[in-house]
Amino acid sequence: MIVRRAAPDELDALGRAYAGACADEAVTAWVGAGREEVPVDFAGVFLDHALREHEVLVVEGPEGIEGVSTWSPGPAAVPGVEGLPERLATVLTATAARHPEAPHLYLASMGVLPRHRGRGVGGAILRHRLARADADGQPVYLEASTPRSAELYARHGFRPLGPHIDLPPDGPRLRPMWRGARTSADQPT
Repeated sequence: MIVRRAAPDELDALGRAYAGACADEAVTAWVGAGREEVPVDFAGVFLDHALREHEVLVVEGPEGIEGVSTWSPGPAAVPGVEGLPERLATVLTATAARHPEAPHLYLASMGVLPRHRGRGVGGAILRHRLARADADGQPVYLEASTPRSAELYARHGFRPLGPHIDLPPDGPRLRPMWRGARTSADQPT
């Protein structure tokens, strides 16, 4: 299992892996269940932007890409939501509004293909990127979309940050989580 930064020329493979990894994710499923249709190319547009402006990490195994994550500097600005489906705009507005004001690294999304779940793919991504954040003394923020993902993040030092973000109507409950800046003195020996 290799964790590496994705390259812009991998957009097609990344899009397929990301779509497969996130198809049953709580927020993606909720957005897709709305009567409005999510643009087919939204994942591609999102990943293209992340590749050019931020950071996309992948876990690669014998079968190819097993997991994808997107990271960006925070705090987030409220994105332009005009023209987006209502549920997607709701998610983007609600999550941007809850970002801490202090500078931080933001784990915007992480997905593992279903057949690779439970094998340490998500943990490998976190260990890889959090080691760099620790070296830089950088705190990290995210929103966990399920109790299972919140448990994974807690094992990597994240703690709840404020109340949940409840997405209406009957949408998933997101758990904002924070991992404070670490220095070499904070690390186990």
